[in-house]
Amino acid sequence: MRDLFAEHPERDTPFGSFPFSFRMGLAWGSVEWGIVRVSPERAYYHFHGQALAACVAIERQAQKGDILLDRALCDRIPPASAKYHGEGVYKLGDVPAPRLPQVPRNPPRGDGAAFVARGVADMPPEGEFRNVTSVFLSFEQIPSFAELTRLLHELSELYGGTFTGIDAGDLGIAALIHFGAPITHENDNDRALDFALELKKRGLRQMRLRAGITRDVRYAGFNGGTERHEFACIGRATNLAARLVAKAPWSAIWADEQVFRAGETSYQWTTENIFRFKGFDLPILVYSLERRRISVQKEFYDLGLIGREAEIEQLARYASPIFEGKPAGIIYIDGEPGLGKSYLVQRFRHRCEEHQSERPFLWIDARCDQTLQSSLNAFEFALKEYFWESSALGKEEKLTNFDDAFEYLLERLPESQSALKRELDRARSVFAALIGIRWEDSPYERLHPKLRYTSTLSALSFVFLAEASLQPVILHLEDAHWADEDSLEAVRVIARACRGLPIAIICTTRRKDDGTPVRIPLDPGISEKVIELKPLPREQLLALAVPFFGGPMPDMLATLLCETAGGNPFFAQEILAYWLEDGRYGSSSSSISISNTFMPPKNVNSLLISRLDRLDAKVKQTIVAAAVLGREFDLRVLALMLPDASVLEEHVRIGEAQCIWSQMTERRFQFSNALLRNAAYEMQSRARLQELHRLAAEAIESLYGDDLEDQLVALGRHWRRAGKVDHARRYFLAGARKAAARYAHEEATRLYRVYFKLSPEPTPESVVVRYEFARDVLEARSRFQEARQEHIRVLTDAQKLGDRASEALGFLGLGRTHWAMQQPDDARTYWEEGLRAAREAGNLPTEGLTLASLGMAYAVQGRYDAARTLYNRAIAIERQIGNRREEARLLAEFAKLHRLSGHLGEAEALQEQAAAIERELGAS
Repeated sequence: MRDLFAEHPERDTPFGSFPFSFRMGLAWGSVEWGIVRVSPERAYYHFHGQALAACVAIERQAQKGDILLDRALCDRIPPASAKYHGEGVYKLGDVPAPRLPQVPRNPPRGDGAAFVARGVADMPPEGEFRNVTSVFLSFEQIPSFAELTRLLHELSELYGGTFTGIDAGDLGIAALIHFGAPITHENDNDRALDFALELKKRGLRQMRLRAGITRDVRYAGFNGGTERHEFACIGRATNLAARLVAKAPWSAIWADEQVFRAGETSYQWTTENIFRFKGFDLPILVYSLERRRISVQKEFYDLGLIGREAEIEQLARYASPIFEGKPAGIIYIDGEPGLGKSYLVQRFRHRCEEHQSERPFLWIDARCDQTLQSSLNAFEFALKEYFWESSALGKEEKLTNFDDAFEYLLERLPESQSALKRELDRARSVFAALIGIRWEDSPYERLHPKLRYTSTLSALSFVFLAEASLQPVILHLEDAHWADEDSLEAVRVIARACRGLPIAIICTTRRKDDGTPVRIPLDPGISEKVIELKPLPREQLLALAVPFFGGPMPDMLATLLCETAGGNPFFAQEILAYWLEDGRYGSSSSSISISNTFMPPKNVNSLLISRLDRLDAKVKQTIVAAAVLGREFDLRVLALMLPDASVLEEHVRIGEAQCIWSQMTERRFQFSNALLRNAAYEMQSRARLQELHRLAAEAIESLYGDDLEDQLVALGRHWRRAGKVDHARRYFLAGARKAAARYAHEEATRLYRVYFKLSPEPTPESVVVRYEFARDVLEARSRFQEARQEHIRVLTDAQKLGDRASEALGFLGLGRTHWAMQQPDDARTYWEEGLRAAREAGNLPTEGLTLASLGMAYAVQGRYDAARTLYNRAIAIERQIGNRREEARLLAEFAKLHRLSGHLGEAEALQEQAAAIERELGAS
């Protein structure tokens, strides 16, 4: 070992060069060892004895590079190998290493799983960074290693800590218990403090102990080499915990400032002093833990409210006009997460369904997606259900199902609705495109992009108009605060089209970030009602516990529940599950007192993380992978993300039993609550999330193959979060172009902006993309000032790159925007500059477009001869490069010019040429 360190005094890493050194104490004597099996599944080993104690004592006297021996070992090595160093201590000299026979290594029986703490085997090999509270313990006068091991195991399990065994080292008999790794609870700091106080209280006969507790972000993983390694939390705080326990007097529990700040309000502390510790440059303030503060709050919020039954009655009353053939308008259900918006709507739906035979109705769910927020996403989901679509079906089956569902709708409409039938039939390809079924040369494909958008909105209104003429309709827009602008516009169009018909629009929503409510501007005269969910009053909250406790809760638990849940029923149910799953509570005995162990986390996110941590590690991994896919997920994609897909069916069943998710269709599931999905997602390290997003992207690509049209935004999102910028950029650009082609400009703007964010420095591609964003989105929406700014950016970026072809595009766009803003002189100047740039670059397509633009400008000014010359040159270029569609457009414009100048015969001939090209393109 000495030779190795001499040869390699430094280790080079990607983070720099680091010096390494060692010192060693060796002793000869008796060593005892033992294995303590605390249960059939768990065991601990320990070593102790005179030789270990001597090693520790000798090592303290060693300096860097020293190998010190005690007298007993010195007597057993060749003479003159070691020299006298001090009383009873000898220093090994520079002696050649003896040739020793190799000791055979026989692997032990079994895999040693009993010696591994819960959760350690499920840690990723590379480890993670976790916020950990560590309790370093030192003992004296223990009755036996077995008794101490059992006590530490029992309390560690009780409080959720990770205990790996007892060590006999430089601190005497010691142990280190971590709270927060490998299993995390949000109140890990409280658990660590409660553990230390309970250990001190219970003790073992004459045993003495002291503790040092620290908290910080540390590397939680494996320490050691390839042959042997063990779980450890490595970092400054672990070293400080050892320093604290070494300095603390017996019976004291010392802590650093981070532990004190995290537990300041719940525990009684005294300030110990400021100390300097070896290895720390600055002095450190130390606190001494005394006890937990018992603070049972006996006053409750005077909510003055009633329970959810009254709100269900209110919702039923607001929606009741539809069962009398009248409109109910829009009904908002406002409330913060966990207050029961979804529960309220589900209860109301079930109530309606109980009377379905005498009061038939149609319920349509339009769910808004927190993650994707693509154009008309809510109605895409709604129509897929309506037209019997499933992601598991092939193209032919999807088309068959769609046709069957569509014909069923048409068949049910009476003859008096023949006009509506015709409108629906004309819109057939629009409905199909909205749910991802497209075919070449369909009426939808032949529509101009702007007409596609308006036709889609009209088609949506036709469906609701048809159904509302047949029966009462309830449209549920779930999580409207996540709705995209196009979905909100669709609600407006539907409400307008169905005025006077029996339709109710129910929107569940919570307030925006600025505190204002979500409201959809509708036409005057459309009814608008609001049901605001407030926190439940105490008696309603406590009623949740009665089925679990078999009667009223003990007063102290009731108080704790009400204080912690704050009237939030979802939070209250999670707290009850937290207690009952741990087996701590469940008795109605009034003598129950609140143990420090069982104080629940103080916010719902922490509680949900704790709930997930209590699941089997492999089930938790499946839940986290599903959370990466979003609130809704496809089992086929999830299966491809898992290392062992055979466990998925069982894990899905467990997730349903635990109310983590519910089934939507055969292969699609939805997390029961957005809070739960978010908690599962956010509990992972950044590195782990990157890996899961990569797996998700690869799974989607593998599953859908060449049919990625509907997966572009999801793939962009996954690759971006996986850190693969090039992949993400490609998919976001494809998604942006698809949205622009559908005239979904809000979505297109968002996706183009993401693309630009992923392209911080201009490239030839990004310059062209910026031009098309300005042209296809901003100009199409008449946002000419914004488009002008983007075209200026095109120009400056192209000049940075020395790209004259792209400069020509910038001039072309600037000319167009100035023309639209009625600044014809500026427009003509830009087009002339663009024409020069295009010719210098040899860019025929841009030259042709610029010539046509100048021709149009001259024609408006009445300079017909000059305009004809420019149009002829532009048309010649389009013929040369084979752009038949643009040739047809220019011929049609040229025909208008001839009509304006009185050349009607030539105009008719040009128009016929344009029509012939259009017919040719339509037939191809």
